[in-house]
Amino acid sequence: MIKITKAGWLYILITILLGIAAVNTGNNLLFLIVSALLSFMGISGYFGKRNISKIDIWVEFPEEVFAKKEFYLTVKAINKKAFMPMFLIKVLINNKSVLIPYAEKEGEGKLKISVYRRGIFSIKEAKVCSVFPFNFFERCFTVKVDAKKVVFPEPKECNLFQISDYKFKAKQKSEGQVIEKQGYEGDFLGLRDYNFGTPVKYIDWKASTKSENLKEKVLSAIQSTPTIIEFEKINMDLESKISCITYLAVNHKKFENIFVKVENTTYNLQDKSDRHKLLTKLAL
Repeated sequence: MIKITKAGWLYILITILLGIAAVNTGNNLLFLIVSALLSFMGISGYFGKRNISKIDIWVEFPEEVFAKKEFYLTVKAINKKAFMPMFLIKVLINNKSVLIPYAEKEGEGKLKISVYRRGIFSIKEAKVCSVFPFNFFERCFTVKVDAKKVVFPEPKECNLFQISDYKFKAKQKSEGQVIEKQGYEGDFLGLRDYNFGTPVKYIDWKASTKSENLKEKVLSAIQSTPTIIEFEKINMDLESKISCITYLAVNHKKFENIFVKVENTTYNLQDKSDRHKLLTKLAL
């Protein structure tokens, strides 16, 4: 598909007017100017068409994608031409675009998008456009893309869990009874580099002044009885339950010995493999 830009329309109009003037006056200089303008237009067509030919698009998702949460999609343009590099390549996916100004064999860009529903998200095609070389025409073509990703449910904090720093209380309603469990800090184990999100009170300022990086205290936790949350027994509508359990899985570091049971399968939230299996099941 070819679209004429504003600069292109102006260029064509000037060429036509000069052509009419050359015919009416018989001025050889005007004929030379018109010939040069037409030559530039021909060059634009040749190099513009060649610029976007033999290009493949490859898409990579981040490890975890959640519904209604923006994420960066990695878009790569792969140039299969033998000699000519790529110029001003614009890739459009889901009405969002990323520009790759120049690349010889492979160019990469980040596309910020969001998905509104949990489940399988597919990208089947991408649109590749370019105004190279003179911005007179925008040439576009469609590239087939085979990219799929399981979109996890939207995490939403709910009243089922109350979280505060490293202290927490999980409440589970089962047969009219409320079971409470509380974990807390134990003995000092050592120091480690500061992790974003750790409360300020756990930073060891004295040790940090002697190091290039901030240091935080590592404390032991007193083991408590495991709590198993049965998904089917949570008294909420389906989507609220799914979002609630997703929130718990995402914030698993704030909890200790919490397990989630869904359809006779128990998932350990501290185990990465179990956590991904749970989120995938909730998504589908």
